[in-house]
Amino acid sequence: MDSPVEYAEVWKRRYAELLGHGLPEEKAKQLATELAAAAVLASAKGSRDAKSQSMDTGSARPAPALKVAKFDGYGLLVMGIPSIIISCFTGSWSGIAIGAVVTGCGFLELDGFRRFNGGLTGARPRLMGSQILLIALAWAYAALSLLHPEPLSPEITDLLKESGDSQSDLLALVSRIRLMVAAAICGITLLYQGSLAFYYWSKTRGSK
Repeated sequence: MDSPVEYAEVWKRRYAELLGHGLPEEKAKQLATELAAAAVLASAKGSRDAKSQSMDTGSARPAPALKVAKFDGYGLLVMGIPSIIISCFTGSWSGIAIGAVVTGCGFLELDGFRRFNGGLTGARPRLMGSQILLIALAWAYAALSLLHPEPLSPEITDLLKESGDSQSDLLALVSRIRLMVAAAICGITLLYQGSLAFYYWSKTRGSK
């Protein structure tokens, strides 16, 4: 009951009903006023309860979560897509493969983020799988760089020769540097992607 017009209509109906039951005019007016007032209170209470229920429903709606997945997913796309383009121009098949895997992991993580916030199935394996794939990619790249190292450029070779050290010492130094770089790649990816995978696992326990 939102306006005086509706109140007046209720009052008139009640007044006519009471007169039809044989009540005196003054008594009918008094009872009609009380009944109309009661209808106003009931209408106001119902409107207030409906509004409160609507607010409770809105607050119970799950807020967007795992925003880090959205940020990380787009970050992987920003790294992967340009890598593919640059590798296409340079003719590096390994660069194309690495960029493709990184880009795929980005799309996989964004799809997991969308599924989790939408309450759809498949969020957990996509979110965790993207991180596990990145760890596997980084470790495979580190292993290949140690087992099949790329030859040094002529400029670096000349600089090493000018240093005056023996060739065996220089090769040992290059090997140590390559080993340190490979270990750093494995450690950083294990720490970062592993932490993200554990975070996604802990946050998606209720999903499938």
